[in-house]
Amino acid sequence: MELINCKECGKLFSSAGQKVCSDCRSSEEEKFEIVKEYLWEHPNSTAIKVSKETGVEKELIIKFMREERLAAEGLLIDYTLKCKRCGCEIKSGLFCDSCRSKMINDFNQGDEPAEEEKQKDSKGMFLKDRFKNN
Repeated sequence: MELINCKECGKLFSSAGQKVCSDCRSSEEEKFEIVKEYLWEHPNSTAIKVSKETGVEKELIIKFMREERLAAEGLLIDYTLKCKRCGCEIKSGLFCDSCRSKMINDFNQGDEPAEEEKQKDSKGMFLKDRFKNN
């Protein structure tokens, strides 16, 4: 287990893959519920208005959008989310659909051996099989 400092409060905690401690995570969840309830009752509010009315920081509201927990469809955004790869405007998350697809394809292509490797393997197998037969 790795010990790190919480990004929010600075307290030392066992991370288990998390960046914030359990207390701060609970606090974020409570704030998320407040924002969600507010948007349910006041759809199409701006992020600044939601922040002022709920007391939840605008940056945290944007974080919820980046995590795809809130989408821009229920919120009039006075802040534009941009794809981390190409910079086009997106409604939530980190990447646009096009960049996400490209990255998945690039990742999947990395699994296949290069053509040279395929040829080496096939020649090696041929010689290996030939020696077995003799």
